[in-house]
Amino acid sequence: MNLPTARYHAKTLQGFEDLVADELVQHGATEIKKGRRGVNFTATAEALYRHCMHARFTLRVLRKLHEFKAKTTDDLYRLSARFAWENVIKKDGTFAIDSTIFSDDFPHSQFATFRLKDAIVDRFKGKTGERPSVSKTIPDVRIHLHISRNDVTLSVDASGEPLSKRGYRSHKAIAPLNEVLAAGLLALSGWRPGVTLYDPMCGSGTFTCEAALWASGLPVQMNRSHFAFMEWASFNREAWLKVRDEAMDYQLPVKSNIYASDYSKDAISQTKYALAQLDLPEHDVSVDQIDFMTAEPDSDKGAMVIMNPPYGERMELEDIDALYSQIGERLKFHWPGFKAWIISSDPTALKNIGLRPFSRIKVHNGPLECRWVGFDLYEGSRYSEGNRQRDKRSSRNNPSRGRGRQIGRK
Repeated sequence: MNLPTARYHAKTLQGFEDLVADELVQHGATEIKKGRRGVNFTATAEALYRHCMHARFTLRVLRKLHEFKAKTTDDLYRLSARFAWENVIKKDGTFAIDSTIFSDDFPHSQFATFRLKDAIVDRFKGKTGERPSVSKTIPDVRIHLHISRNDVTLSVDASGEPLSKRGYRSHKAIAPLNEVLAAGLLALSGWRPGVTLYDPMCGSGTFTCEAALWASGLPVQMNRSHFAFMEWASFNREAWLKVRDEAMDYQLPVKSNIYASDYSKDAISQTKYALAQLDLPEHDVSVDQIDFMTAEPDSDKGAMVIMNPPYGERMELEDIDALYSQIGERLKFHWPGFKAWIISSDPTALKNIGLRPFSRIKVHNGPLECRWVGFDLYEGSRYSEGNRQRDKRSSRNNPSRGRGRQIGRK
C-alpha cells in the first residue's frame, strides 16, 4: 500500500523526547527531530495510525498543515485561506480552534482565532458552496493555531482525546499520576517487562496498570474505538483496519511479577477497578492492603520498588519530613539488594530519605516540578532491635496500619 506522507508533531512531557523518538522509529516514522517537549516527524497514514495505537509516551499528535510568516491579522487571514481546508474537514463536519500565541504583533489571541475561523469558512464556502460549523464541545476536527513572533503554524489534532487517557482510570481517583508520566518514569528507571516490580504506595494504581499493560504486549490504546484522524476527509480505512488487526493479533506478553499495595482500602479498590478495566488476559499482578511501613518484600534480590508518596500538598511539613525519613529507613533496612525510585516535588523531604541517590531526573507532574530519584539499596546494614521495637510502637499508635505482612506472598 503506497500511502502519501505528511509532517507531524508528537507532544510529550519534558524529558521524554528520547522515549518518543525511539517509539516513532519502531512505528515506521522518518525525518525524526527532537525538540522541547515534542518530536517532529514524517509518516505515512499507516505509520501515524500505528503510533496513535501504540504510543506509550506521547500525549497528543498534531499534523502540520500550513506554515508561513505573518505580521497582522490580515496576513493571517489571507495566508490561511490559501490552504485547502476542504481536504481536511468534511462538508457536514464541525471544527474548533485552539490557539497558542507568543507575539507582540498579535496581542489579542481571540481576534487572531476569529480571523482564522473566517479564513477557513470563507475558503470552504468558496470551494464547495457550503460552510462547516464551529463546535466548541465535540468537534470533528480540532485545529491548532501556533504563533511565535511572526512564525505561524497551523495544525490539526490527529489523536482526539489525549493519548494519556487509556480508559482504565476510576473517576474517584484523587490526584492520580498522568498515565504518560507513569509510563515514562518506569522507562527512565530502567524497568522493563520481566523485572519484578513493587508499587507499595499504589494509590489509584497508575504505575501498576502501566507496568501490567506494558508486560501484556497489548496495544496501549486497545480500549479506544475512535481517534480524531478518523474524521478527516483523507482517512484511509483500509490502512487503519490493517494496523488495528495487527495490533490486536500480534502480542508478546512477558511474565512480570507486579505487586501493588497500599494502607488505604479506597486505594486498593481503585487499583483493582483500573486493572479490571484493562481486562488483561493473563497478568501477574497482586493487589493487597498492606502498610509499607510494616511490610517486608517477598522476592529475590534485583527487583525494583517505585514510590509516589505525598508531596506536602495535604500534610503539614513536619509530618512530611517524618514520613520521608521513615521511608528511607524502611528501604535501607528492609529492601537490600533492590533499586528504589521515588518521585516528589519536595526537595527538603527527599533529603530526609537519608540515602545517596545515583540518579536525579527533573520531571513535571502537572504544574509541579518534581525529581525522579533513584537509589541503590546495598546490603550490609542489619535491622537493629531498637528499630524493630520502634516499628512495633508505631504500629500500636496507628491502628489503621497493617500487621507486618509480606508484600508478594501469594
